[in-house]
Order: sequence, then structure tokens, then C-alpha cells
Amino acid sequence: MRRLYEAGVPAGPAGRGAGRAPRCPGRLAASAALVAAFALVMLALLGCAGVKNDDGGAAVAGRTPSADEVRLVVSRDFGTEILRDVIAPAGEGLDVLRLLAEQAEVETGYGGRFVNGIDGLKSSFGGASSADAADWFYWVDGEMAGMAADEWKLRGGETVWWDYHPWSDAMFVPQALHAFPKPYASRPQALTADADTPGLVDWAKTYGIRLDARRRLAGDRPHGGVVVATAAEAAATPWLVELLSPARSGIQLVSVDGEEIALAAPDGASGPQAAAAAVPAPNQEDPSRPFLVLLGATQADLEALLSRLPPEAFNARVAVALVEDQLVALPWTGE
Repeated sequence: MRRLYEAGVPAGPAGRGAGRAPRCPGRLAASAALVAAFALVMLALLGCAGVKNDDGGAAVAGRTPSADEVRLVVSRDFGTEILRDVIAPAGEGLDVLRLLAEQAEVETGYGGRFVNGIDGLKSSFGGASSADAADWFYWVDGEMAGMAADEWKLRGGETVWWDYHPWSDAMFVPQALHAFPKPYASRPQALTADADTPGLVDWAKTYGIRLDARRRLAGDRPHGGVVVATAAEAAATPWLVELLSPARSGIQLVSVDGEEIALAAPDGASGPQAAAAAVPAPNQEDPSRPFLVLLGATQADLEALLSRLPPEAFNARVAVALVEDQLVALPWTGE
């Protein structure tokens, strides 16, 4: 299983981490000093880049790749703008960097060991304010990069998502839903909930997610899987509150207070109230079994959320929330 951190530091932009050390549960502050120190670690762990292969036979994607295909999505600002979305043959020995280089113009720095830009959109690290610098980050089937891009060997059916956004927004976003139903459809998932949510079993079955027998929220945190709760139930469950916190998930996507679900911006500012949300969370004890948390202000809101969650709803998304009957992307950016 590919790990996210090296010596307690997240892997960072452009998949520059190279180690397989345990995941870091700590909260990382987005300060200029920390970003600068973090960058020095990352620059020592870069992967090699390449150039675009104009003969690549990619097709427009917008769908889940088949077993002999891979998908590449390139975006900015957490999927706000999709720059590329293609399907390509999996191919023997294909890695993340080679896929990118075959399908986009890749610019490099530091002697070819730094992905400095994709299709002309370049890293802004090293400018007047390192804390505001933006860079490229990638995930594969929901997992944030923990190794150099040329070291991550791809298997058929996987989706690679590269996103350009400020470091201060996401130095630590270990789990995303961009490739849903992966990784949750790969094995049976523990189901933790206090009530039977109408439509949940059918929704899961539709997308190949096998749910185990339901256990209640009370007691110890489960070992990954699907967690379904109302806001009030979540607020009364200490391990679930912790799971949603930056200390466990790296970034605050939502918070629960009483019967309310509030969206949170990367800088910690409170956003609007949501009726429901679907958010991922890493499982630091077993990274191969991440959490999928489904929250609703009420059971009716949970049902409404499920009716709006086909795989396409998660395209180039970390998570989503239902606000005023509309799905919005998370992290919330104030727009």
C-alpha cells in the first residue's frame, strides 16, 4: 500500500514524496515558514518529468476507465476548472508521470526532477509569498501521492487526478472521492450507522459497494468503511467528530454542531449550512480501508443526498455537500 508521508511530513505537490512511512495524524499550520521548510523536503524527493507525446491515442473521458484503460484528469482549484480529462490504454510499465507526459505538455525544473508546469500552468513557489504559492498535487483512485510520480506504477482501471491549487489550501488532503466508487468497491465495507437509511443498500449495490452487517455508532471507531449519521448523531459520537477533524483528515471539510452541518474553508473560516455531505477520511491504522462518511441534517436529507450521488458527482472532487438542494464541491472556497 502506498503511504502518504515521509518522516511525518506530507508528500506534497506533484507527487514528490518518495518514502513509505506511517501517516502523520498531526495538524499542519499553513504558514510561510512551514511551507518553505516543507518545500525543501519535497525538492529532494522529486520524480522525473517528460514531454508530451503527440501520438498518444487518448479519448475524451468523463467516465470510469475499463480494466485495460487508465484515466487522467487535470484541473485547478479542486476541480473548479477541468483542463484535461482523457482515457488512455493502460500499457505495461505505465507510471503516473509517463501518463501525464504523454497527454500534456510538462515543464520541468531543477534539472528535470521537478514538475514545474502542466500545459503552461506553472508552480508559483519561490515568489514574494511562499504561503500563497500554488503547485501541482496528484491522487490515484482517491489516495494522495506519497511517492515520486515516476515511481507510482499504474494498473488498469485507475484514475489519476492532478490539481493545481495553493499549498496553504491543501498541504494535507490524503483522501479524495474523485474516483468513486473506488476504492470502496474493491472489497466489502463495514457499515456503521444507528438507523437504516432508505435507499442506502440499493445505492451501494448500484455502484458495486458491498456493505457488511450494520453496527452502531456507539463504541470504538470502526476499521474503515461506510459511516452514515445525522448531524446530531455525529456530534454525539466522539470518534466521528475526531475523524472529521483536521487532526485526522488533514483538512476540515465540514463540522457538526447539534443538528447542523457547516462547511469549512481551508483557512478555517465557517461556510454555509449544508443539508448533507459525503466526505472521505483516511484510515491511519489501515490505509487500504479509508472511510466514506455520509452526513445529513436529518434522515430525509441523507436520502436526498444519495439520490444525487452517481460517480459523475465526484469527478475531480475531494468531497461534496448538498446546499440549498444543489451539490457543491468541497473544500468550500467561499464562492
